[in-house]
Amino acid sequence: MNIMSGILILIPSFILLALAESKTFLWIGLVLFSIASSIVVNVINSFASKYGLESEKGTILGTFRSLQALARGIGPLIASFAYWSIGEKPTYVFGSLLLLCPFVILIDVKQRLKRMRVMPTILVSEVKDD
Repeated sequence: MNIMSGILILIPSFILLALAESKTFLWIGLVLFSIASSIVVNVINSFASKYGLESEKGTILGTFRSLQALARGIGPLIASFAYWSIGEKPTYVFGSLLLLCPFVILIDVKQRLKRMRVMPTILVSEVKDD
């Protein structure tokens, strides 16, 4: 499983949570949500650990984890305002539509990475000053 499949599972889980009128559909939505979120969070953390030099890993991962904590604080606040303002169904459907944004961004990142693999890389240590 990869992050794309995790996001693709999150979208129907949000829609199921929005439209659930029985306990069965609610539980199916919750199970899909928990599976998808466990995939996405772990993959994103491992993806972030690949960036930077060894001496920068702590700073990069610390910053990344701080941003995750900030999102976990602000996200529910915004969602609760939406929930009480426009209702539960529009909030969950809008949330599922918002999940298309990272999906589209990931497609773009994959295409850029493919192009970068084709292009030759020049290491800083190979460049000589004259």
